[in-house]
Amino acid sequence: MKKISILLALLCATYSGFSQSALSLEQIIALALQSNYDVAIATNNISSANNNATKAQAGYLPNLNLNSGLNYSRNNTNLTFGGVVPDIEKDGVENTSYNVGVGFNYLVFNGFGRVHTYQSLMNTQQLTSLQSKIISENLVLDIVTRYLDIQQANLNLDAALNNIKISQDRLKRVTIGNENGSRNKLDVLSAQVDLNNDSLSILSLQTAIQKQLASLNTLMGRDPYTAIKVAELIPVPAQQSMTVLREQALQNNATLLLAQVAEELAMHQIAITESRRLPTVNMTGNYGYNNAQNGAGVVLSQKTLGFSSGLTVTMPIFNGFQLTTALKNAELNQANKEIELKKAKLSIQNQLRSAELDIELMSQTITAQAQNIELAKTALERAQLSYSNGSITFNDLRIAQLNILLAQNNLNQAKINLVKVYYTTARLAGGLLTN
Repeated sequence: MKKISILLALLCATYSGFSQSALSLEQIIALALQSNYDVAIATNNISSANNNATKAQAGYLPNLNLNSGLNYSRNNTNLTFGGVVPDIEKDGVENTSYNVGVGFNYLVFNGFGRVHTYQSLMNTQQLTSLQSKIISENLVLDIVTRYLDIQQANLNLDAALNNIKISQDRLKRVTIGNENGSRNKLDVLSAQVDLNNDSLSILSLQTAIQKQLASLNTLMGRDPYTAIKVAELIPVPAQQSMTVLREQALQNNATLLLAQVAEELAMHQIAITESRRLPTVNMTGNYGYNNAQNGAGVVLSQKTLGFSSGLTVTMPIFNGFQLTTALKNAELNQANKEIELKKAKLSIQNQLRSAELDIELMSQTITAQAQNIELAKTALERAQLSYSNGSITFNDLRIAQLNILLAQNNLNQAKINLVKVYYTTARLAGGLLTN
């Protein structure tokens, strides 16, 4: 008995004293969204997508280059001219030339491909933002699940602590009965085994709580050994009718919006591919200085300073059916995106239907388990009286005791699962990050 009492004291000390600070669910979510590594990476990806979603990246601006060059050659030269110009034959002729200037290249027209490229960059920006939102929603839902699991473990722990009081009282009574000869030693040993098992159940619940707390620390970007305690509060998000939730989900669900943007992106890719059938108009220009020195020839030196420009038109005629194949594949990709969008809508409707059925089931379960607890308490009171009178066995008493614990745990689980479903429906409707 002394060893068991010491063990229980240590367990209670561990449960109540391992942390001094209490965090609400809202505080944990806020810290995680601020410090979680996955969220930080997603934020950087958004910044990168924002940098790319500009007309400059789509090719609307010209390219400017500073050009320069230097050439030198030394050759034996033999020049033959017609007419009155005498021939030249000379060894070790040195020729030099150098130039410096500013050149530009501007794509005037590429079959409207530039327009759709810019729209694709904007879609990619939206895509990245939605992906970041999904990452944040996954994080919040993970935190909610772990937080509620801790609350359920705490509720189960309260039930287990009440249950162990019964086991302690029974061991005490059986021990006294054994001393006065009304109970045998086997009853004492069985009571001690049950008390030990109940103590281990408490230890298991406390270990599960500390594991979840370590996971919450990790999600918040903190050392898992950081001592924390969650507030003993179970916040329940506001509930709306399934009709309203379904309408909100079809408008605001991040996964559905992601599929819609992906479809738009595929449509722009088709347009970009089709633009390759049209002519490309490109303008070039250069303003610079050129100097050339010839060791032999009619023109020994030439210097120029000025501007030159040109316009190039390219019209594709045949490229081995590569463009045709690329267009077919782009259209197939767009068809797949349409299918994925329909699949996403159907999946959301299915999840909402499942949530609706779960809410009905959990509500009925809560009512039934609450009744079971009252019935089990009454049964235990009668079993204790019958056991004292010797009309039932020790195992019958133990079953009556465990029935209360089982009913209480089932009630706790049903309540927590109902709250989890509420948060799941909030996410499906796109409101998880705002609740």
